[in-house]
Amino acid sequence: MSQLALKPINRPAIAIPKWDGLRRYAAGSALSSSAFILIILATLLVQSGPALFTNDLNLFSTEWSPTDGNYGIIPMIFGTLIVMSIAMIIALPLGVLSAIYIAETRSDRLRRFLKSSLEVLAGIPSIVYGLIGVAYLSIWIAKGFELQTGRVILTAGLLLALMILPTIMSLSEDAISSVSQEYRENAASLGLYHYEVIKDIVLPVAKTDIIGAGLLALGRALGETMAVMLVIGSLDRLPSPLFNVLSSSQTITSKLGREIAESAFGSTHFSVLVIMSLILVVFTLILTIAAQKLFNKEPRHA
Repeated sequence: MSQLALKPINRPAIAIPKWDGLRRYAAGSALSSSAFILIILATLLVQSGPALFTNDLNLFSTEWSPTDGNYGIIPMIFGTLIVMSIAMIIALPLGVLSAIYIAETRSDRLRRFLKSSLEVLAGIPSIVYGLIGVAYLSIWIAKGFELQTGRVILTAGLLLALMILPTIMSLSEDAISSVSQEYRENAASLGLYHYEVIKDIVLPVAKTDIIGAGLLALGRALGETMAVMLVIGSLDRLPSPLFNVLSSSQTITSKLGREIAESAFGSTHFSVLVIMSLILVVFTLILTIAAQKLFNKEPRHA
């Protein structure tokens, strides 16, 4: 047995790769991204200076007439908020219910197929949605409500809901599917029906991620330009009455899309448009940061 004693095997030393270069590259990329954000904000602040430091502009008024020196941005801000509200009121519950149906009632194979389809829908360019809105949705709204034109706030809200619906459905389905199967089994062993398991167990656990999905979708909705611009009309004043969704209006993005190329660089008109874009960027950053905070608030349940 002594002759059969095991002897240590001399293996060549394995070189452990050094990750210092990769870490420096990753850190540099992160710093570059942060720097780009700061550069964008600084550029917007500088370009909006002529309007910010002019005392007689009265930006927060309801009158917009550059030829008369009136640059009230309230109608555009209100149009943005009401269009987003319509879109979220429609898309959020519909998206969550669809996500529950996909995650809780369909097989894995069908679920993967539906997820792929949702990702394709989310990747369709906004101009395509805009053309669909002009060709069909605006006509249906005009006929249904007996309007002269279907390019109104309601049309823009419905179209925007259609655009953000795949994002809400996909992210909400991920949140629901990530809830541990043990929760469902334990709840079922206590005698809860399937709908009770979903209502009392699954949704409360996935609630944080679902809210985050809604915020991310809302951030995308803020930046949509072409689709909204094609179907909302071009009325630079508040609706009358105020919440008349069958009136034409403007959002910040549609206003920028229509007039940014027509304004002289460095003019007051151009600076006011830059101020509106700065407001849009701040809104988007707030929503994105809030969504990330919610996603990172607690670990996902696998």
